[in-house]
Amino acid sequence: PEHGGTQLWMHDDGTGDPEHVIQFVKRCAKEFGLTGLWGMQYANSCSRPRIDGFGGGAHVLDLATGETVDWINTDGWLSIVLEEGNPYE
Repeated sequence: PEHGGTQLWMHDDGTGDPEHVIQFVKRCAKEFGLTGLWGMQYANSCSRPRIDGFGGGAHVLDLATGETVDWINTDGWLSIVLEEGNPYE
C-alpha cells in the first residue's frame, strides 16, 4: 500500500456522509479487536460555486470503546466564532 497500510481513502461522487465512514470504522474495530485512536478528515465540495458548498471537518474515535474523542465541523465552528461564541463549550 502507498502509505504502509495506515491510511484509508474513501470517496463519494454524490452526497457522501462522514457518519457512514465512522460507522464502518467502528464495525471494523469491533470485528478485529482494534484499539488506539483513529481519526479522519473530510472535505465538502461542490461542482459549482455556492456559499455553503465547501467546508469540511475532522473526527477522532477511540477504537476500543467506539466513543468519539473529539470532532469539528468548519461550518459550525466558523458560525459560532463569528457570532463571538466559544466553539469549544
